[in-house]
Amino acid sequence: MTRVLELLEDDPREDHQRIRKLLQLQLVDSQNYLVVDKLRSWLQSLFSQALNRIADRLEVDGVVTLIKYRTCGPAHTIYVDGELEYSVDFVPAIRLGAEQNVLLADQLIYFERANLSFWDAIPKPLKTQTQTSSISFRSSFYLAERAMLMGKHENCRDAIKLMKKFRDVRTNLSNLKSYYIKTLFLWKLSDEPASYWQKPLTSILPEMFDNLVECLRLGTLPFFWDPELNMFDVLTRDQLLEMYQCVRKIPSALREAEVRQKHYSGLYVLRVFSHKQERSLHRCSKRISKQTRNGILRLTKE
Repeated sequence: MTRVLELLEDDPREDHQRIRKLLQLQLVDSQNYLVVDKLRSWLQSLFSQALNRIADRLEVDGVVTLIKYRTCGPAHTIYVDGELEYSVDFVPAIRLGAEQNVLLADQLIYFERANLSFWDAIPKPLKTQTQTSSISFRSSFYLAERAMLMGKHENCRDAIKLMKKFRDVRTNLSNLKSYYIKTLFLWKLSDEPASYWQKPLTSILPEMFDNLVECLRLGTLPFFWDPELNMFDVLTRDQLLEMYQCVRKIPSALREAEVRQKHYSGLYVLRVFSHKQERSLHRCSKRISKQTRNGILRLTKE
């Protein structure tokens, strides 16, 4: 932040001087590096102060709704507990200019196609303690990823949702992060023409599970924006094996469902996505949300 502090020092505006003092006194270290934990603590104090001012509640048309605030990783989460219960995540980011991008040429193509003039640094340090972990930020190319997914056939988005739903109903897939699933699809989007996603979901899903099974077997999932980085490096061999054992038979089960008569296909695929395949349709449907059931039954019709 040295250059930033120099620019602020020469700026006579009062608000900019307050920012300079904030940086110097609370957010940077002795070498002017922005410290992740200091930034997160400062933001946390702002959230707490704002909620204290409204007594942790909202009142709309005479109805009082309680609000709770928690932090998890880089996210600051507001929980609304009333007639409707929901939560909203606020993830802070520092916006960096496109000229500061460190992407390789193959990945830079997708960034430029999105016509972006910036990328983001998220205050989420590495879990392993190193000399630089306190000043390490995580790069984020969320908008470029969204641009890659926009305009694609709905089967692409539905396949992502169904794989996440499958993950959600399996207790031994708790380590399969949503971003791992998204990364599988980013690679597929870069490898296949747009027409690929016009195939029925009954063809797309087994292939995507094939890719997941192979990645788990090898213990490797390259980060889309820097393929030299293995996203599975944070997992133990036992964690990878547990997930592999859970999904290794799913591709063949889905393909078997595809060749069955349509009358039985919905029941069979529903069982594949439930906790235990041998249980009845009635018990399976209780465990899977209405959205998932509709998605899977729509899948079989195609």
